[in-house]
Amino acid sequence: MDKETLPNIDHIQKLLLYGGPSAQLKQELVKTPGAEISVAVLYQLALRHGVISPTAAREGLALLATAGTAGDSGRKILEKVIADSDFLAVRVMR
Repeated sequence: MDKETLPNIDHIQKLLLYGGPSAQLKQELVKTPGAEISVAVLYQLALRHGVISPTAAREGLALLATAGTAGDSGRKILEKVIADSDFLAVRVMR
């Protein structure tokens, strides 16, 4: 994966992910050294699509395919979006 094609995430501390019928907080993805690629991919999907839909999740999984274990946290989130046919709104915490 070419990290240069992903958005800059220097300003991000964590992503808050909201979903379900009442748009409740589902998960936090904190930017740690092992999760930076996941944060960058989920952030890119949110910027590009507005929300993370099952279609966007499939796109994200394709981006994470070459990330190895560095993309595990993002991969789990995206797989759940597809399995649940859910949409996630993303809030950036700086």
